[in-house]
Amino acid sequence: MELQLAAVLGSLALGGALLVLFFGKWWQPLADADKRVKELADAMEALLRLHAELLGHDAVAPASDPVRAWLRRVQEAQDEVASIRARHDAGGHLYVVRLVHYFFLSTGPVAAQAEQQLKAVRALREQGAALLEAALATPQAPPPLLCNPEDLDLPAETGLVRPHLNEALRFLGDPDSTLGVWGAGGVGKTTVLKLVREVCGRVARFDHVLLVAASRDCTVAKLQREVVAVLGLRDAPTEQAQAAGILSFLRDKSFLLLLDGVWERLDLERVGIPQPLGVVAGKVRKVVVASRSEAVCADLGCRKKIKMDCLNEEDAWSLFQASVGDDTVHRHPQISTLARQVAAECRGLPLSLVTVGRAMSKKSTVGEWADVLDTLKASQLLSTPGSDKGTHALVKFCYDNLESDMARECFLTIALWPEDHNISKDELVQCWIGLGLLPELADMDEAIRFGHSVIAVLQAARLLEQGDNHRYNMFPSDTHVRLHDVVRDAALRFAPGKWLVRAGAGLREPPREEVLWRDARRVSLMHNSIEDAPAKVGSALLDAQPASLMLQCNRALPRRMLQAIQHFTKLTYLDLEDTGITDSFPMEICCLVSLEYLNLSKNRILALPMELSNLSQLKYFYLRDNYYIQITIPPGLIARLGKLRVLEVFTASIVSVADDYVAPVIDDLESSGGAPTMASLGIWLDNTRDVERLARLAPAVRARSLHLRKLEGARALPLLSAQHAPELGGVQEGLRELVVYSSDVEELVADAHAPRLEVIKFGFLTKLRVMAWSPCAASNLREVALGACHSLTHLTWVQHLPCLETLNLSGCNGLTRLMGGPEDGGSVVEEMVEFPRLRLLALLGLPKLESLRGEGECAFPDLRRVQMRGCPRLRRFQMQPVRGQSQVRIECDKHWWDALKWANEDVKSCFVTNTPQNRDYLSKHIGDYIILFPLHLVRENFLNDVSYPWSCPGCTAPGTRIKPPSDTAPKQAASHRSDGSRLEFSVRKALPFSSRRHHLCSKPLPFSRPRPGHPSSSSQVSTTGSPTHGRGQLWLQIEKPKPPLTCSAIKFNQVAAECRGLPLSLITVGRAMLNKRTADEWADVLDTLKTSQLSSTPGSDKGTRALLKLCYDNLESSSAGE
Repeated sequence: MELQLAAVLGSLALGGALLVLFFGKWWQPLADADKRVKELADAMEALLRLHAELLGHDAVAPASDPVRAWLRRVQEAQDEVASIRARHDAGGHLYVVRLVHYFFLSTGPVAAQAEQQLKAVRALREQGAALLEAALATPQAPPPLLCNPEDLDLPAETGLVRPHLNEALRFLGDPDSTLGVWGAGGVGKTTVLKLVREVCGRVARFDHVLLVAASRDCTVAKLQREVVAVLGLRDAPTEQAQAAGILSFLRDKSFLLLLDGVWERLDLERVGIPQPLGVVAGKVRKVVVASRSEAVCADLGCRKKIKMDCLNEEDAWSLFQASVGDDTVHRHPQISTLARQVAAECRGLPLSLVTVGRAMSKKSTVGEWADVLDTLKASQLLSTPGSDKGTHALVKFCYDNLESDMARECFLTIALWPEDHNISKDELVQCWIGLGLLPELADMDEAIRFGHSVIAVLQAARLLEQGDNHRYNMFPSDTHVRLHDVVRDAALRFAPGKWLVRAGAGLREPPREEVLWRDARRVSLMHNSIEDAPAKVGSALLDAQPASLMLQCNRALPRRMLQAIQHFTKLTYLDLEDTGITDSFPMEICCLVSLEYLNLSKNRILALPMELSNLSQLKYFYLRDNYYIQITIPPGLIARLGKLRVLEVFTASIVSVADDYVAPVIDDLESSGGAPTMASLGIWLDNTRDVERLARLAPAVRARSLHLRKLEGARALPLLSAQHAPELGGVQEGLRELVVYSSDVEELVADAHAPRLEVIKFGFLTKLRVMAWSPCAASNLREVALGACHSLTHLTWVQHLPCLETLNLSGCNGLTRLMGGPEDGGSVVEEMVEFPRLRLLALLGLPKLESLRGEGECAFPDLRRVQMRGCPRLRRFQMQPVRGQSQVRIECDKHWWDALKWANEDVKSCFVTNTPQNRDYLSKHIGDYIILFPLHLVRENFLNDVSYPWSCPGCTAPGTRIKPPSDTAPKQAASHRSDGSRLEFSVRKALPFSSRRHHLCSKPLPFSRPRPGHPSSSSQVSTTGSPTHGRGQLWLQIEKPKPPLTCSAIKFNQVAAECRGLPLSLITVGRAMLNKRTADEWADVLDTLKTSQLSSTPGSDKGTRALLKLCYDNLESSSAGE
């Protein structure tokens, strides 16, 4: 009987569950439809209110095209909303009738249609609000100019463009928001824009001045990358996210945007440039456009335009004479006459006058001048005055007059880079060496110096210009070069053979036309977004046999592209740097038997195959900065590459490496007896014994880059010690770059003769207490970086580095001052400490740092960029401005900047701030969440320290212990902010977590699931991603006081609600939302989440996958997604 009763009850329970499941499954769509239609109705009502408000203002012109188009779209939206509501209400309130009508009679799911229309209505609201803002914006004149442009004291060489420069500077005080500068290519538009950037700070006040090259084939993404590079912002995964980041940064700032080389109309709003332009809320927003076309300037809204004509005869002669030199011109009376005729052939174009003038500076006889004049006249007969074709003929003449065929070939290869691209000199020289254009020298440093001398020749000939270095905030820079677009076009026209160049053209796939690939000798598709290679592309490549192929910086290069090039048996040069190659080595490369140069740097390769030995001609192999340090190199591979001259498998990363990774490389080098000569070797090593093995192979094998790790048992670093010169001198004399990580070294005394050492990076040397450098080891140091060296208290020795350009210190918790006094080997208080070449100073996560010097001032005459985060005790920047001090971009927290004390306003005026939005770290997790903090970060002022998850200050000093709460009862903790306010927290309990070692926490901190009330405890949610979390760490669980619900907080809570209480979803979605700073971004995400959840059952894996897809889409790059 009991069994029967149990069976009946079980049947009833099962039946009830089935009924609930059945009716729940079919009722859910109707419930969702009710919710979505109500939201749509509310949004439409708000839109209609805005519609009435907009028409009610006299400032709005309903007849204008934008307003008329918007009104039409609002009417269409209103009709569509009425149709959706009618379909939704068709079944009345009877469940069965509605169900039948929903699934059998309607044209589609009402919820999905309502959701789609809701997005359209919200977009219309934003557009209408923008129209209203633009209409109501009272035209305001910008503040008066600080001085009259005509009164500026500028160099004499600006004289020819001074009238145009003055007019452009006067525009900064005009009510107009956009200015057009137009004229022929080479007439001096870029020169004017560069001068405006250089001197506008003396005429008007702007928070940011941005000079960006739009160039031909410019896309929104490309222009965004330029803007982000100039501003020093972080890259975003999508155009929309990048635009939101740029908009958020510039919205409340005054800025001057200088757009150079514009070929067509650009949508600046899509780029993220705040609209409307002009004076908004007291902030000045101005744009200057440089283009060859007056119509393009007009399309971009330029009411005021400056036309730049060619120079008149006298000005042209003055510029030409200055370029040639007075000694040459006046060497013979006939030369002076011929020189005027040659100048006339340049037709007043400044670019031609300068380049031809420089080419003629070495012509010293009348016969040479007469021959040149005949040549120029013949070349100009076939060209139209003012056309590019005539300019190309003049560039061709200058090209022919270069000193050697080598210089000419080197010049032509520069055109393989994108138009207006800033090219690193080191990158350019590496390319020339790989192409075999430079002499093959046994000493790689000597070969690089030779390449730089060729660059100097091309710059002296005015065929190459100085470029910009965004990392150092240098405009222009001595580290980068660029080609004028006219010169680049000319170089591509008369390049020998056939070249296929589509660099930086925004390509999504390679060119499909067979005629382009056939007989192409050099192919450059670098700096694109190639992510697909259709079958038709493969067929187009069948007959191609290029000698060089440049595909670098296509970060999602498809594997099919690599498969298509495996038959390029004549290929000698292949660059695949930063192309998203993941895990397995692309075996197709092993078929390229003629290959001499291979660059696979900045990829994610796990192992090298033995088949790579098929490349018997390989001379240069670069695998620098590989993501996976555990790369496996099979024994015997290096020995079989008999012609290898450069092997770079070096990286500055701190990820652990397989123990047997290095041994095969050194074994192979020893077995070959150092023959042939390896001019450059970059490698990881685990012990000093391997360093000695390399030293014995010198000079046949020259180790230029070494990364030492562990060095177990070593209390000192013998590599830089003069005492160990007999056994290590072979490495000491040729070493250029040294990285040491995770070692027990306590003392570092560098007194060895290391004349080529330029870069040192030390990390996680937690016991290092003493660092001393003698002049013989430090004479050429350019870059110094230290991280997590907690026992160091000062770095006085850096003030004795005459060539220091970059100083980067992070997470050194014991550092109290950068430089000490005489007792530490420093200077007396009265003596000025000067860093003559320092350009980049980064001080990150230094919680005890109080000053740059104990007392006294420092001079940084060449400083361009400062990164300052996580230094709460540093309250004064001890800098003495020098005459001609360049403006310094400082990236810091706003509350730190506001609290900084200045010696005088002259010092403060040297800096332009680049501060993120001032938000407390906890406020990024708005909503009812419980925040988990590492216990070692909970100390006085800890909120200031962890304000930026990407520059966390690191751990407390080794040996420090903080006693955790002894029970789970709530305890109060407080943090004092820099403005004096207090923020209180309720400490629930201490939770065990895993970490024993002290480390830098570079990941945002995790949090647990939402709580409805105030529970006494909550389950811990483990963090993800950071490799530095080990065992034994304690985490405090801290409750954030519940804030009042604002409109933004409501959106945040709605996003959290879509996660349906699942901790995994809350953590991953919360992390993805860290960079969403605007209400519109949160609304878009909310729409996406709601749409993705419509088709999923609550609690099912399908819904969770949709949330994870959102996080995947928000990753920073396609390579991270892969």
